[in-house]
Amino acid sequence: MSDKSWIDLKIPLWGLITLAIGLLVQTASLVVWGAKMDQRVQMLEQRTSEMAEVSETVARMDERTLSLVTTVNRIESRLSEQERRR
Repeated sequence: MSDKSWIDLKIPLWGLITLAIGLLVQTASLVVWGAKMDQRVQMLEQRTSEMAEVSETVARMDERTLSLVTTVNRIESRLSEQERRR
């Protein structure tokens, strides 16, 4: 066996500095990416909540429209009955 083990390897200072800078750049990139994703998620959540309100309104309008159609059909049937009687 040799006297030097893999733990005794000497890493030059510039290598450590390069490694540290690389890790800092990756960490900064991750933070920026995370902030952008958070912003997008918040925007999408806001749009979704707005759409939920709109969908409720549309559902109510649909119910009203069905009620109006039923009423108009009833009026038409009464009118046609009266016309037949004459």
